[in-house]
Amino acid sequence: MTNYSFPPEFVSDLRSRIDIVELVGDYVALTKSGVNYKGLCPFHGEKTPSFTVHQGKAIFHCFGCGVGGDAISFLRQIENLSYPETLVRLAARAGIDISPYERRQGSVEAQAKARSERENLERAVACAQNFFTTLLQANLNGRVGLYLKKRGIDPVQAKAFGLGFAPDSWSSLKDELGRQRIDERVAVAAGLLVQKEGSNRSYDRFRDRLIFPIRDVSGTVIGFGGRSLGDGEPKYLNSPESPIFNKRRLLYDLHHARPAIAKTGSAFLVEGYMDALALYLRGIDNVIATLGTALSEENVVAVKRYTKKVAIFFDNDRAGRAAAFRSLPLFMAVGIMPDIVLMPEGIKDPDQLAAGLDDQGLQEALEQQTSLFDYFLREKGGGLDGYNDRLQFLREVLEMILRLPDDPLRGMALRSTAETLRLAEEIVLDEYRRMRQHRQQHPARGFERSSSSSAVTTAKGVSSQSVSRPVSQPEEIILATLLDYPQLEEEFKENYLELVENRDCCRLYTELVQGAGGCNRTLLEHLAGSGEDDSLCTLYARLVHLPAPAEDLEMARKVVDDCFASLRQRQGREQARNLDRELTQCRDEEQMFALLRRKMEIKKSLMAS
Repeated sequence: MTNYSFPPEFVSDLRSRIDIVELVGDYVALTKSGVNYKGLCPFHGEKTPSFTVHQGKAIFHCFGCGVGGDAISFLRQIENLSYPETLVRLAARAGIDISPYERRQGSVEAQAKARSERENLERAVACAQNFFTTLLQANLNGRVGLYLKKRGIDPVQAKAFGLGFAPDSWSSLKDELGRQRIDERVAVAAGLLVQKEGSNRSYDRFRDRLIFPIRDVSGTVIGFGGRSLGDGEPKYLNSPESPIFNKRRLLYDLHHARPAIAKTGSAFLVEGYMDALALYLRGIDNVIATLGTALSEENVVAVKRYTKKVAIFFDNDRAGRAAAFRSLPLFMAVGIMPDIVLMPEGIKDPDQLAAGLDDQGLQEALEQQTSLFDYFLREKGGGLDGYNDRLQFLREVLEMILRLPDDPLRGMALRSTAETLRLAEEIVLDEYRRMRQHRQQHPARGFERSSSSSAVTTAKGVSSQSVSRPVSQPEEIILATLLDYPQLEEEFKENYLELVENRDCCRLYTELVQGAGGCNRTLLEHLAGSGEDDSLCTLYARLVHLPAPAEDLEMARKVVDDCFASLRQRQGREQARNLDRELTQCRDEEQMFALLRRKMEIKKSLMAS
């Protein structure tokens, strides 16, 4: 294996980009339990789940054996990897290029130098933050103070949020950094100063602006956003990209919003600092904001770490709606179907909404939400009449639906699409199936989930991955469940053989229900002595040693129900394919209509399940 030297900042970034629930879900069947996820511990044998995963905190813990940690320690223990091997695996999962960290001659010294440079950048930014906040408090009677008063922000609130003031000067910050012995080159690299083109001279980047500190998830200030107090352009100015500041990965005040997001289970996403601040001041804390730039894939992944219930709260105009619509495919690609807050006519943005309503009115306004996907369908496709226009829009929508990782969400989205565009469901389903087949043959870069990052799902909410060889088919999950809960055999005995085609599964099911029965060595010995081939014995032995798919009888019943639903869907799809073959050969008009009606019934049944 190639040797690598990973600095602390790389490890920290890697942790923030790994969804621990998805990672653990590749090995353990997890179920939602409050804010946590529960499952059977993969590190010791147990029948009752004591293994929990907390998505927001990105940690796991087993109350049975005491093992716990983060995503790195989980993968390291479950796969018996070294620490560097674990980081390489996780980096590949997160799509991070690790070639810069390959250990070469002198790389240890280079990494030490990089750490020192990062520390110098952070120190420079911290000095600038102190300078800006001190100046704000000293100029409350000036123009910046009047601006804050106009926006309803008092000095105590300004101090609490770390707001600052950059004076209308070309060198005030530069002089202060010099007094603090901050190297000018470091200040330029941190984006605090701008190097004058064709000269060794530099000047302050932020001038005559209200300063908003931008923090990472730990609360450390790593950059700034500045709002012009005069006619200066641009209206908002951010720190440039640097080794410590990456706009694609940052959301404004996520560190402040995290506790409220965990408490409410939801988040509002706004477009700017002032919109977020206006809502904070009204007691709405589960608010995060973009940095005045387009939402990125990394932004969406960061949101998903804390919640899957997101309400887009952008400006109430054409540009705001367009920005909301652009965010939709990004959210759908990670399995989030966001809502959109519908503001009253005459209200232009969240800031104005927060300023113009009392507490009850604001709360009622925030509850005026609808599905962003449905809103997009109505706004962009509801008025289309021409066949070509509707077909083109249908394909645009189906591209987004194909990005959804969850089959139930896909089904609901397909139904909404058919209803809004006034199309028969079979037309939408046929086009969806054709595009999906094309996508599988020519996968689109950036939206296909890698096999290493997703568990195989075979029934609603049932992950088929386990620490042992995965159970990848619903008929096997049913058998594994019946081995632990044989009292369910009578409830389901009429369905299994009708729906399952796998020969070994059917034979083993017959042995369980009608033959020797029981989850013990007697059945295995019976199978071995009956002249059956090894495949049946191997299947039984593997199912016996799998962790229990359910923790109690009621959950077991639901698991089996869901698996049978999946089998019926599979059977329905096969029947639809057979009907397609019959239709291609059918020459009788009456019979053709009968086949089409039958196909429509099957597809409606598939959409409903």
